[in-house]
Amino acid sequence: MGKTSDLRDFERGMIVGARRAGSSVSETAALLGFSRTTVSRVYREWCDKQKTSSQRQSCGRKQLVDERGRMRMERIVKANRRATNRQITAQYNSGAQNGISERTTRRSLSRMGYSSRRPRRANEEWKNIACVDTVRELVLDNCSSNEGKIEGLTAEFVSLEFLSLINVGLISASNLPKLEKLKKLELSDNRISGGLDVLAEKLPNLTHLNLSGNKLKDISTLEPLKKLDSLKSLDLFNCEVTNVNDYREKGNEDGKEEHFDKDCDEEGVVEEVKPFLVCL
Repeated sequence: MGKTSDLRDFERGMIVGARRAGSSVSETAALLGFSRTTVSRVYREWCDKQKTSSQRQSCGRKQLVDERGRMRMERIVKANRRATNRQITAQYNSGAQNGISERTTRRSLSRMGYSSRRPRRANEEWKNIACVDTVRELVLDNCSSNEGKIEGLTAEFVSLEFLSLINVGLISASNLPKLEKLKKLELSDNRISGGLDVLAEKLPNLTHLNLSGNKLKDISTLEPLKKLDSLKSLDLFNCEVTNVNDYREKGNEDGKEEHFDKDCDEEGVVEEVKPFLVCL
């Protein structure tokens, strides 16, 4: 393998992505075919300077985005932090003498230290990384969803133990992939109103489930959670189901009321789930 400066931006991104995914220097070197020295140097440059480009300026064709162009592009980005790569390109070209492509915009933004300007999707940074099976924690809060599906979130994350999908627009849990090792799932501030029956099949080892701020209205919608044998904590804070008249008295029958009172606090968080679910 050549010098570190000879690496393409894509190759540098592969190294950084693998290291961020939890792979060691040796594992990354073996996985991607680079030397340990190269892996260490590239990752150190990224940690110190957020650098994933060789930024060689002494050769090749003239850059289409010069210093003035970079200043213009930076103003566009700062004016709208949520702008996509396509939107930035269109706005840049509207007042520029020489237009640029979306690819040029993406490369320029990368050199300027900005992350991807594509519409934010789950797993975008992992698509070209071969070690998704080593990821244990994944936080995708505020990502975009398409008809209740999170792009890139697949069963390939076989080692995933913690998954956070807060405020991603989910209307159901039915499109979640099968993740047998998942233990903690954050689904707060979505629009889920039911469909919890798939959790036992897809997430058999789930121990903590946060459904706060969803559209759960009836106690009957929680019944499928009885099948989650390992479930220990259930958060229903700010769900309509906690306003049902018999919510706290649901365990009255057969002398089971004491289980419910002991296990559910004032904010709807159930720490001893099994006794609570038995009362449903």
